[in-house]
Amino acid sequence: MLFFRTHIAAITGMDDFDEEAVLDKIHLVEGDILMLSGSLVDGSGTPSSDFDFCVIARSKDDRFRRDTFPRTEHMRYYTSGDRVKASFDYLPHSLLGVDVEYWTAEEVADMLAAHSRLYAHLRGRARKSSGFAASAVDFRVLSRLTYGVPLTNAVGFEELTRSVRPGEIAYTAFRTAVGSYPDFRDLAGMWAQGDHESALVAARKLGVDTFRGLTHAHGNTNRNPKYLARFLARLPLPEELTRRFNRLNTYGPPAGAEAGETVLEWLDLVDLAFAEIRAARDKAEAFVGRRDFLDLLKNELHQSMRWNAEISNEYCFRAREAEDGLPPLRELLTAMTARTAAAHHLPLQEWAKGRTAPVGENNKSA
Repeated sequence: MLFFRTHIAAITGMDDFDEEAVLDKIHLVEGDILMLSGSLVDGSGTPSSDFDFCVIARSKDDRFRRDTFPRTEHMRYYTSGDRVKASFDYLPHSLLGVDVEYWTAEEVADMLAAHSRLYAHLRGRARKSSGFAASAVDFRVLSRLTYGVPLTNAVGFEELTRSVRPGEIAYTAFRTAVGSYPDFRDLAGMWAQGDHESALVAARKLGVDTFRGLTHAHGNTNRNPKYLARFLARLPLPEELTRRFNRLNTYGPPAGAEAGETVLEWLDLVDLAFAEIRAARDKAEAFVGRRDFLDLLKNELHQSMRWNAEISNEYCFRAREAEDGLPPLRELLTAMTARTAAAHHLPLQEWAKGRTAPVGENNKSA
């Protein structure tokens, strides 16, 4: 019999469980790689978390097909067409459940190759990206491969995961998470209308996205926002910053606070988060360096466009990911509301001198 109890983190209030009863729900065959991962392993779980297993088979067999999947009583299983992807079952007399995903070694290898291509692509762009959606990359599986424990076929697991690079996965997660200029621009538009309540919704999203990005800058590969507070608590951040973020994100503005006042508090927190991101990225080898990032930004955001206030403010927002000494977001918000450019030291007018307005495509100037 396999044993995995020693790999489960200490979870307050967790029910006892029978390892054999858990493993009976997995339907292993000889040669499988059985990986244990999930929140019960990384320590972010609760008494109602699942045992997260991944079966990596040599090739597809009856467990991968709807009609021949070995179903048991009360089990739910998830399919895509005829392909069975996962199953779930509760443990009797417990809040715990057993979640099993089914992959082949070839599918995992293809996913790792797809992520390598995605990482190379995202290293060449400076803006937040949703390109992962069409990249054939399952971030949940990728994240779990960075810390998962092989319970069977450890040699096969080591061979399959040789190309897993956690830092690169953290960077792609960062590039798809960190707060974006379109979100800030929407916030500025709502603010200019005096709609502070809607601006507050946008400010909260901008804040959560930026703090998610901060965890990725520190190497976190898990993109699930429900664990954000737990991930932040593990980072070497100023205690006051984490406390302020958790208070505002969890409980909202204090009694009597106006929406506009809370929007500005969110912007202050985002500025502080970007300062921590700048410090963290200097130590993260897989991240694009600060100077390289600013070069990407210069080339990506209208290098050949005439200078104007809107472009200047866009640079001012985006560059704070890698540049110190930029005006705080409060000032940028004031400038955008007044349709003027916030004062900053970036040499945008020098870059744009003698250029004409862009006639290019795909967000690149001609």
